[in-house]
Amino acid sequence: MEASTAAERVQHRRPDHEDHRSLGDIARRVQTSAALRPAVATRQIFAKTTGLLYAASGSLGLAMILSSNPMPSNAVSLLAIAGLCVFSGTFMMLRGERLEAWTHHFFIALGTVLIASGVYLAGGGARSVGLASLFMFVSLGCFFCFAWSVALVHLAFIELCSFLAFTGAGVSESDVIVQQGCMLAVGIIVGYMTRATAAAERDLLTGLLNRRGFDRRLREAILDAQHTGQSLSVLLLDLDNFKAINEQHGHSDGNRVLRQVANVWKTLITDDMLLSRPGDDEFAIMLPGYTANRAAAFADQLRESVAAETSCSAGIAEMQAEDSRSMLVGRAEVALYEAKRNGGGNSMQFGVVDAADGDAIHAGLKLGQFEVYYQPIIDLNLREVIGDEALIRWNHPTRGLVAPDEFIPAAEKSGAIHALGQWILYEACAGTAEYIKTSGLPRRVSVNASGHELKSTDYAGNVAEVLASTGLPASALVIEVTESTFDADHPHVISVLHDLRQLGVGIAIDDFGTGYSSLNRLDHLPANVLKIDRSFVAAIPVTGAEVPILKAIVALADALGLRIIAEGVETLHQAEVLAGLGCSHAQGYYFGRPHPDQQATKVPETLSIVENIESAA
Repeated sequence: MEASTAAERVQHRRPDHEDHRSLGDIARRVQTSAALRPAVATRQIFAKTTGLLYAASGSLGLAMILSSNPMPSNAVSLLAIAGLCVFSGTFMMLRGERLEAWTHHFFIALGTVLIASGVYLAGGGARSVGLASLFMFVSLGCFFCFAWSVALVHLAFIELCSFLAFTGAGVSESDVIVQQGCMLAVGIIVGYMTRATAAAERDLLTGLLNRRGFDRRLREAILDAQHTGQSLSVLLLDLDNFKAINEQHGHSDGNRVLRQVANVWKTLITDDMLLSRPGDDEFAIMLPGYTANRAAAFADQLRESVAAETSCSAGIAEMQAEDSRSMLVGRAEVALYEAKRNGGGNSMQFGVVDAADGDAIHAGLKLGQFEVYYQPIIDLNLREVIGDEALIRWNHPTRGLVAPDEFIPAAEKSGAIHALGQWILYEACAGTAEYIKTSGLPRRVSVNASGHELKSTDYAGNVAEVLASTGLPASALVIEVTESTFDADHPHVISVLHDLRQLGVGIAIDDFGTGYSSLNRLDHLPANVLKIDRSFVAAIPVTGAEVPILKAIVALADALGLRIIAEGVETLHQAEVLAGLGCSHAQGYYFGRPHPDQQATKVPETLSIVENIESAA
């Protein structure tokens, strides 16, 4: 009875705790929102926007003064103010992005003072009222470029200057009340729309940029670094054992850790750096002017700063010539993967030796040295080729035809796997779409995806773009994933696989039976195809058909509603045994070796399976 009463007391107290926590979260989000400037308000955008508004104000002022009849008594002063606005606007558009951040406030305040001076010097009447409408440009600039709290301070300054100018010029507030209301409404609406658009680039939990915002800013930084020759490094940090924190203490405690880590690191980040949270327990930092060695030292400082809260791993990559965003981030991901693989709690730089291998692969892609080979997949019941697995080959100018197992590991270590994967995905889809178009027959194609690719949240979007550009139906594409090469519990991986399934793309678990905990993970991997590893097929006795493991795998796939494909079929006997077990599809040298062209739909007579296939088992 006492235990029950205690439990009830806890239950009665819990709603209040949750309410307080919710109010606290709301308060933190409001405070964060008020203190953050819009994500779009970069130095380049501020310079172009403010410069354009200055130039427009000056041009309109000049047009109004010069068209006045008679000319106002203070025409020279008014023309000087208008000319100064045009000059300042031109300067801002050409050189403004090089100015320090504090000058942004100066130029907004200067614009307010110049317009107020023009209103006062115009001497009242229609000219003063007309010039006062230019305050709307200043209001627009404030709410577009500054945080709410700062924009409201500037708005108060605008109201003060306009009040003094109207009073000095003898303009009644009633004459400009509509203008003032419109100025306030336009500013707030523009501010809201800017933030609503930018919200897609913000992580609400920490107030940092998310993956989308980080990617946009990194593209800009890469262009700047390539133009100036300045160093640029990317640092990825991942909290170790974060999943255990969520499972043992709850997501609220996990969120607390993420906020705490973000707040600590914010104090160490300078104005020229960029801290973001791409997702879950991963943080990314852009470091302009940093070499890889310097970035690694900074990574150690960041890890040490949160050691009392949690352990974390770091991967560092420095920009190389002609880098794209995906190439630079891909190398940092490789380094992070190595740091995690080595036990976590350490920092790893991307290796120089691997970079040379990666450069060779990128060069090979540009020179057209890579080629797609297709190995047919057979429907054992129909005895027809229903699809292919797309395999990549490297026609190296000095080494000849290089097999994938010789260059794929180097591509993964160097980060070139992203470019390589994108290339084969497009070529395989384009080739299959062309085959379907010319033959009029259905055909599937399977393309392998590495663990590095699956951890990119852009992967599903890239697949959708390739399908749209090649015209291949989503149902004709199967993405093959090998469980042993990626973390099947990684939330990004699961999310990407679900996104692919929603597109209509098939998911195949390759080399089934060789990964760890395969049976436990089948229930949450959104797969619809299971590929039996060739080692199980090779173990089929030359005579007889005693294969209990194969029988169990086929039964498991059937119970889960998965289409099953046996790999590495090299003899008629193996094909007969597999078909007798109920395996519906197969591939291997018995049916056809990889070839640059898709093979015929019908299996040749010399490769046909005996009629009494059901009795083979």
